[in-house]
Amino acid sequence: MCSSVSPTPLFFPTTTRFPFPRCQSSLLNSARPILITPTSINPNSRLPPSVAVSNVDVSWFSPEPATVEDFGGWAIVETPAPKKKKKKGHSVSVSVPCPYRSVSLSVGWLSAPDKDVESKSTDYDASLADVVVPESNMESANEANHIKKQEGKLGRIIVPVAMDSTQHEALLMLRKLKIIEDDFREDELCTRREYARWLVQANSLLETNPKHQINPSVALSGSIFGAFDDVSVEDPDFGSIQSLAEAGIILSKLSGKNSSCDSDDSQGHEGVYFFPERFLSRQDLIDWKAQLEYETEPGIVEKISKTNMGFMDTREISSDASTGLLVDMLAGDNSILRKVFGQGKRFQPNKPSTKSQAAVALTSGRMNKAIHAELSRLVAENISKQNEMVEIRSDLLARGDIQRYWDGRVEEERSRGIEVERAYLSAIQDLEQEKIVQVNTLAQHLKEKAAIDCQKQLLSSLKDEVNEMRERLAADKAQHEEEQCNLKDLLSHSQAKLDGILDTKSILEAEIESLRILRSWIEDEARKSQARAKVLEEVRRRWKWEDQP
Repeated sequence: MCSSVSPTPLFFPTTTRFPFPRCQSSLLNSARPILITPTSINPNSRLPPSVAVSNVDVSWFSPEPATVEDFGGWAIVETPAPKKKKKKGHSVSVSVPCPYRSVSLSVGWLSAPDKDVESKSTDYDASLADVVVPESNMESANEANHIKKQEGKLGRIIVPVAMDSTQHEALLMLRKLKIIEDDFREDELCTRREYARWLVQANSLLETNPKHQINPSVALSGSIFGAFDDVSVEDPDFGSIQSLAEAGIILSKLSGKNSSCDSDDSQGHEGVYFFPERFLSRQDLIDWKAQLEYETEPGIVEKISKTNMGFMDTREISSDASTGLLVDMLAGDNSILRKVFGQGKRFQPNKPSTKSQAAVALTSGRMNKAIHAELSRLVAENISKQNEMVEIRSDLLARGDIQRYWDGRVEEERSRGIEVERAYLSAIQDLEQEKIVQVNTLAQHLKEKAAIDCQKQLLSSLKDEVNEMRERLAADKAQHEEEQCNLKDLLSHSQAKLDGILDTKSILEAEIESLRILRSWIEDEARKSQARAKVLEEVRRRWKWEDQP
């Protein structure tokens, strides 16, 4: 953002005056930067609320021609709070460049030992005026407009200023003519694309002199080259920007000469750029308008070179400025510059412009009469239309057409009301019947719901019984499996016992067989013994017979 959107230059009061008259080339024309800090300003003086912030330095840097900077050199530098140091003396050195010599001024003085004095740069100009801001707006302005960046980096401050009557009237006229939109804020900064669009639209709508008129349809017919590398055919404002380039109002690739502020070779290549989103500078604001406003007369350049422009910063005007801008500066109080920015000694060509200032520029000069004529024509047309409407109304009232028309409409509405009432009654009856049907259906649904609830309870009880039976079956199954396991164990034991019994049986059978064999052997021995006994008995008996005499 820039430092101010005020329609008048932002001046800072100073307290130190130079002891000699200033040179023709003042400090403001110097190429060196001039720093104005809050501590160099009288505490009793008033500053804008957004500038009267602690630790803020307002600085002006003359931009290089090839720089791509959207704020034209204006910036607010936020610096850390300076540390107070006790000094016994203080000196200020100011270098004033003049056309033929350079004057160096040193001022020294002694201060009281118990006071702290800081070194600050001061600049005096008799035309500088105080900017007074109500104290009630100080806090709101600080909160709304102070955009604080990281500590030690650049920040920018906007000082909002209310519109004056001229700006308000200009905006009102342009809004009535549908040249500008209704949804923008007047204190916003104007971009280059917006001003190009409004300028071409206002010129093509209001200008009647072919020498000063830009017709986009004619200017764009047969165009085969784009005027700028950053404005494509798809851009919504391509027609307006290209028309200004085709007419030679803006330096472009079509003019055969590249503007120093629109060329960019920082990327290693050269190109011509319009920078549509950059804020519109004061020089471009007046320059574009002046080229459509004035005709170049023979010998005007020599006249301009011999005339004092009356501005302290004339050297800051770019070399690409047209003669129309210089002619307008020579016009004095009738110039567009005076009507837009008011009386002042500083032009500040690189300072951004607000939309309200752009509106004043659009309605100044030749366009003023054309706009008033167009507004008068619109007012006359509106009055004639109203008169025609009054005549038509009186004629219709005299013939009674309006009364008959409205009577017919009333009758139609009445019949329509009757039909609507009938439809309403029939709809009510249908709704009553539908209500009865719905009530019966609801009762039936309730019965079905009760039956379903009973079935649900029955199913729940059956489910409980089934669960109990399943638990019992599970217990029986476990018991059966346990018994089966026991039976298997018993079977294995029985089988083992059976095997033992079979072994014992086989042993017993073997013993029985052995006993049978023994018995048979014993019986054989007994028979043999009996036979032997019989033999012995026979022998004994024989012996007895033999022994008997």
